[in-house]
Amino acid sequence: MRKNLILVSLFLLFFLVPFTVVFAEEGEFMDETIEEYKTTQSSSEKVDSVESYMKNVLYLEKYDYNTNQFSCKWHEIGCHTNSFLFTTVSGFVYGAVDSFSKFQIDADFITGNPVYEGYMLNFKSLAWTITAIFILWQTTKIVILYTGNGEEGMNSLHDKLIAVVTGGILLGIYAQLFDWTLELTHLLTETMLTSPVTHYDIMQVMAVNSVGYGLILMIVVSAILFVFFLSILYRTVLFVILYITGVLAIPTIVNGQYNFFNLWMKTVVSNILTLTIQLLCFVLGIKTLVDLTDGGSMILGMIFFIVGLSIPTLLNQFGASTGSAKAVGSSVKYVARYARR
Repeated sequence: MRKNLILVSLFLLFFLVPFTVVFAEEGEFMDETIEEYKTTQSSSEKVDSVESYMKNVLYLEKYDYNTNQFSCKWHEIGCHTNSFLFTTVSGFVYGAVDSFSKFQIDADFITGNPVYEGYMLNFKSLAWTITAIFILWQTTKIVILYTGNGEEGMNSLHDKLIAVVTGGILLGIYAQLFDWTLELTHLLTETMLTSPVTHYDIMQVMAVNSVGYGLILMIVVSAILFVFFLSILYRTVLFVILYITGVLAIPTIVNGQYNFFNLWMKTVVSNILTLTIQLLCFVLGIKTLVDLTDGGSMILGMIFFIVGLSIPTLLNQFGASTGSAKAVGSSVKYVARYARR
């Protein structure tokens, strides 16, 4: 009998303790948010106003972050309505940002693709033929030049030999070189896009402001993500084109008049630079929107997004842009016109 009593006691303890812990955590999210908000505000009246809003309007005393649920009574219509909006809007914003952060340029997507690699290898075979033609043509020019001016001919021969050796090395290690370039780009973007914001941050800024701020945030983030997604997609496709055509640009390093290698290299560098700075502006904009210091600065966050989209134009002033801003802008206008039909 005594053993049975002990077993029953342990059984009840096992099932009752977890429920006690869950109910004790209701309102913990609100308390933590208020404490963090106090550290960013010097006005106690503003803190009291926010705390009152959380309790009386948002019903955050009834919210448990671990279960992401409100313990509303059946007759509390406002609590049920707020529960649906608060959890749905914050989940949508976080899901959109988190999905976008996983869209990163991977080297295997380009260099490991058999279709892209096949085209590159076909062009590489052609590149060796082009290199031989350029070397023959340049050698003929140097011989003619040497017969007229021996010193100038020897200087030209020295420069061409350096160009030929450099071009041959680049063609030999081209696949590894481009793969390393994409890995570098991936590391730069992965560092910035790894958890730019958390679900907790989004819910806190909504608690401090309102569900309405969350709705505005949802609309703004959706529009910005669409535009930035097109921009990154453009950069990815451009990397594919550069990967395939790079083997044709390298042999032109021998030709002084039709040297497209410098243009190709400039395009690669500007593509990496533009992508990195644009993603940096995106991350800073998102973090600004959910920052508790000012309760989320919508204006400053939008400015970061605008600067990010204007990066190609700014780089163009320094001669380092591929003109993708116009391409993305034209695509957005075309989609908008098509959607109206």
